[in-house]
Amino acid sequence: MKILTLFIAIFIFNHQDITPKYIDSEFQNIENLARKGNYNQFMSRNMSVLKSSKRINYSKGIALSYLNLSYGYSYSRNYKKSFQYLQLAKNAEYAKDNFDFQVNFKRFLGFNYSNIGLYREAINELKEVIVLADDMSADTLRVYTKSSAYCDIAAIYKNQKQLDSCKLYLGKGLNILKNQKKLTPRLQAILLWYSMGLIEVNITEKKIDSATILLQAIEIPSKKILGNNNFRLYKVKGLINCYKKEYDFAIINYQKAIELVKNTHNIVQLQWLYHAMSEIYKQKGDNNSAQKYSKMSAAINEKLIRTKQPEIEKIVQELIIQKESKIETTNQLLLGSLILCTFCLLIFMFFMIRKRDKKKKKFNLKDEETTLLNEKLPIAYEEIIQMAKNNNSEFLTRFQEVYPDFFSSLLNIDPMLLHSELKFCALLFLDFSTKDIATYTFVKPQSIQTRKNRLRKKLNITSDQDIYNWMKNINNAI
Repeated sequence: MKILTLFIAIFIFNHQDITPKYIDSEFQNIENLARKGNYNQFMSRNMSVLKSSKRINYSKGIALSYLNLSYGYSYSRNYKKSFQYLQLAKNAEYAKDNFDFQVNFKRFLGFNYSNIGLYREAINELKEVIVLADDMSADTLRVYTKSSAYCDIAAIYKNQKQLDSCKLYLGKGLNILKNQKKLTPRLQAILLWYSMGLIEVNITEKKIDSATILLQAIEIPSKKILGNNNFRLYKVKGLINCYKKEYDFAIINYQKAIELVKNTHNIVQLQWLYHAMSEIYKQKGDNNSAQKYSKMSAAINEKLIRTKQPEIEKIVQELIIQKESKIETTNQLLLGSLILCTFCLLIFMFFMIRKRDKKKKKFNLKDEETTLLNEKLPIAYEEIIQMAKNNNSEFLTRFQEVYPDFFSSLLNIDPMLLHSELKFCALLFLDFSTKDIATYTFVKPQSIQTRKNRLRKKLNITSDQDIYNWMKNINNAI
């Protein structure tokens, strides 16, 4: 009957007008199949959608179908096909420009890494998803992606027996879901699924009362929503039965879980359940049944190892190549940065040297001017002395040329200084004595002394200051 229903559904689907809108609506139906754990229908429906998407060259439909098929094959531990479809999804045109898809791709990549035991790589991918999810376009998609990434990391830590880290990430994921005002069926499903994960942790820590209370709260909604995925519900019920040594009830619950898990193709969980059944029968003393389930568990385990190892080696090799490529790219960037820094340093040094040379040249020129001035100064000094003695009318003009700052310094102190007073100051600067000044200016010595006293008052020269030194200092201060 199921086969007939599936055939009719596929027949109807193939005779629909294939449009992008119709294909988008089909992904909602596919999501429902995944939520209920209907593995065969989930895979066949995706194959049909992929075929139709290729027919009309609908890149989004092609990319999402590839991604779903990768998830399905990874769930059933067909690692080779899972990674093949994941690569096809990555190369699809839609994947190159759609941010939401790229984030989901990383989540599926982390899921695949986790399934083959590359836990560190899985956690790295999922932690990136947690950060990137904040920029996803739709609220429900962001909540689903982020909470799933947190809980997937928790599952990895659980497999590694790191229960504290497991509970930390599981709590973060569940809190995101619990804080939503309204949960879609998809969000309700993962809330129930990961709540069962929390129950398993509580049982591992022997917190049976907490596990029982939480189980009672989710059992009814779980049966309504999860379908075949309720194998996990019966699994945790069996775990609680085992802890209480209620072995007959444990067997009943595990058998229900086995029937459901077969429909999901989750062979890892099937192997675990076979092993658990074997252990229960050992406790009951039924060695034949214990051996039977032990062989079934061992057969699956051997298959898992046989299919996992080649893919692990292949993926590890690809990761090594990617890492080497990143290192080479990083080295090239560092080399480029080093070359650029060196070039900038050389330019900086060139301009600094050029600036220094200009400054040095300027100083040298100034030194040359000073040297030349010092060489000329004795000659000019003698010339000015002679002009003063001769009472030459050009004396002040020549003095100003040789000592250009002297008169301006005096005028800064007293702008009202007379022409005759400036000349008198010049004679004092030249060390002419009172007698010499009187002789060369044809004035009595007493008058020269009076003029000195008057000049002291005007220029604020105190009586304890030597007027000749004061005149020298006022010129040197400039």
